[in-house]
Parts: sequence; structure tokens; C-alpha cells
Amino acid sequence: MTEVFIRFPVHCPVCQQEWTSSRTKAEILDALDNNKPIRVYAECHDWHWDLGESGRTELSGRVRSPR
Repeated sequence: MTEVFIRFPVHCPVCQQEWTSSRTKAEILDALDNNKPIRVYAECHDWHWDLGESGRTELSGRVRSPR
């Protein structure tokens, strides 16, 4: 079975430049359902961080919406 990857925009917390992050749908659902952090990355400042609550809510809506 092929894993489904979800791509979603993130903004660098230093300069607000937009980057695209991706995780498997299974990874995202596991993190959301079990309150685990979702790590994201911005190349511009070589910066890693955990997705905030508003980002998690937006991502949840995107992943759980029927297609």
C-alpha cells in the first residue's frame, strides 16, 4: 500500500517566509490524536520548531476533510 503524503505551508518564525512541509497522513493523524508534536522546518534560517495550536487546527481540518 502506498502512503499518502500531505503537503502543507509553514511560515518561518524568524522572517515569515513560507515553506512547504510534508508528512504522511498516518504520522499527522497519530500526532493530532495523541497530542504529539509536529516538527516543521524552514530552510531560510535552518530553523526547526513544533507546529503551534492554530497550525495544528488548520492541518487537522485539511487531513480529516473528505475528498
